[in-house]
Amino acid sequence: MRNDYILGDSFEVMRDMEENSVDLLFTSLPDLSQTSFGESKDITSYQSLQKEALTQFSRITKDHGFIVTCQTDRKINGEILPNHITYYNAMEYLGYKLKDYKIIVRNSIELKNMYTFNFQHMNIFTKTGTIKRSGDWLRDILVYPAKKVEGQHIWNENFVKLVLSYLSKEGDYVVDPFAGHGIVPYICKQMNRDYLRVEIVPEIYNENFRLFDTGNEFIG
Repeated sequence: MRNDYILGDSFEVMRDMEENSVDLLFTSLPDLSQTSFGESKDITSYQSLQKEALTQFSRITKDHGFIVTCQTDRKINGEILPNHITYYNAMEYLGYKLKDYKIIVRNSIELKNMYTFNFQHMNIFTKTGTIKRSGDWLRDILVYPAKKVEGQHIWNENFVKLVLSYLSKEGDYVVDPFAGHGIVPYICKQMNRDYLRVEIVPEIYNENFRLFDTGNEFIG
């Protein structure tokens, strides 16, 4: 399943993948509002989904590889839903180390909003992998303005290039099981990484497959 773009359920796809085959798993899991648990605000079931995803990530990723989760926490019912803490606890249970951690500012740091966060938590997990820290990777807070398409934020291309540069090398296998508009595999093609992209929403898949397959400029 290398260098492929799959329309389907990422959980089903990952269950069919070979164990210990992935060098870098780089993704943003679905927000609560993007799941069937959003309307009822069923946080317990949502966190079970998150933990199931992380279990699959662990199974398919090499011990010296990296699992990178990059997502905002959630403001809901006057409380904070701390997604990054859920990920840390689950990955520690699975035998992973939190190798690095960064704040990713998606737009202006001056933005004021009482309902949503302006930044994402980037957790970098591994069992035995090492990172050569230099250049922009030494920063704890990274400001990379995101592109917004139909209400969804798409990571800045330079941010994706930074992550791929430090956590993978040419020929490595990079997987984004919740690919959305597909910026990760798009940059993988530019940087000579093998990739797998999975997207469950047909409308997003069909439009971006055309752009992705023809090699046109990425527009989301």
